[in-house]
Amino acid sequence: MLHDLVVEGKVVNPEGIYDAQIGIDDGYITELKKQGLRGERKVEATRGCFIFPGFIDIHAHLREDSSHKWNYKEDFRSGTAAALHGGITTVVDMPNTPLPGINSERIRKKKELANIKSKGLIDIFFCGGVTESNMNAIANMQKEVVAYKIYLSETTGGLYIREGTLPKAIKAVEATSKPVVIHCEDQAIIEKRKAELKEREEEWSHKGIHPELRPEEAELSAVKKVLASCSASGDTEINIAHVSVYETLRIIRRYKKVHCEVTPHHLFFCKNDVLAKKAFLKTNPPLRTEENRLRLLDAFKEGEIDFLVTDHAPHTKEEKAMDILEAPAGVPNLDTYGNFVAWLIGCCGVHPELISRVCSYNPAMFLGLNDRGHIEVGKRANLTILDFDVAKQKQVKISNEHVYTKCAWSPFEGYEFPGAVRHTIFNGVIVTEYDEILRDKYLI
Repeated sequence: MLHDLVVEGKVVNPEGIYDAQIGIDDGYITELKKQGLRGERKVEATRGCFIFPGFIDIHAHLREDSSHKWNYKEDFRSGTAAALHGGITTVVDMPNTPLPGINSERIRKKKELANIKSKGLIDIFFCGGVTESNMNAIANMQKEVVAYKIYLSETTGGLYIREGTLPKAIKAVEATSKPVVIHCEDQAIIEKRKAELKEREEEWSHKGIHPELRPEEAELSAVKKVLASCSASGDTEINIAHVSVYETLRIIRRYKKVHCEVTPHHLFFCKNDVLAKKAFLKTNPPLRTEENRLRLLDAFKEGEIDFLVTDHAPHTKEEKAMDILEAPAGVPNLDTYGNFVAWLIGCCGVHPELISRVCSYNPAMFLGLNDRGHIEVGKRANLTILDFDVAKQKQVKISNEHVYTKCAWSPFEGYEFPGAVRHTIFNGVIVTEYDEILRDKYLI
């Protein structure tokens, strides 16, 4: 049999690493063998490479909706290119855009835009926003979304849920049988801290003020409120978004239906880095101490964290150059996701099998996407090939000149990583080769 494409090298699934040839036809994996497969095209990734199931990012902000007000930051075209550059084949867009995704009509319009702009080179799915006022619309969105998003602190579009409404919100999501992602920061604690610091305004050090305004206790308090609500609500699968505090992991450990995610910036940077980079490292939740970062990283290595997400939040350089109290929060991470994974493996000793689990298998299972997340016959031919051999010849140095995100910068600019994404393959199509998007002409 002559396959459309044969990919050969070290296959990495959660249960192990083995040498294999992957036969691909019509966008699906049709055969796996040690050797002997023939294809019209062949990718030999046998030297210094790992072949992963296509990476899945369940938390990104692609910024575009039918208002197009934030298209100057990012849109579905540029976000698609950035994701593919980072080895991501499936991405989930969050609802907090100028026209927040809080009903089925808005989500459908975003899906139409995404389909037009992405040109079928990636899968973009959507989270539906849960607000105080749209509880009756949640059920109507279930066919349009893969999950729901709850914010326990203020964000764009009025998507803030108060503590008293939280059990009702979780119950409304439970009725859809969809999972929910929850941004856990206690708004009451944030407001209290703002008032306290306002009284000591002359003592403020603006460079380091953001973590003080959103302290660790804000995350821990919100997480405890979620746990109190979900313990009485049933079997809803819950993901605690962008965990920034190590103690959060300890308190959610005994809840089987409660999962958690971590971002590259919370594993790589600490709040001391904010003193140098200022608002370019302003995020919500903020960066914490170096000790906390190292404990989070150790927990990741031990398999205590379920997902590695980008929380890709592009803002322009001009916006991020503002005073830290005025600048928007968030950093772009899509372009460098694969490089960061290489850092985890090559510099931190993270097992590739664990990467396969948290970057591919776990996200697919959480979202109910049973057609991906594992390299086996019958699954979609979504693959991410990481190359560590290229770094032996020349360290992979991140440059703002080589990113596809429209905001045109990376928090990792200037840093060197031990590997790069050699190929991103989506539905059997080779979409990237290192920094080049091979199908970029279709994104124009």
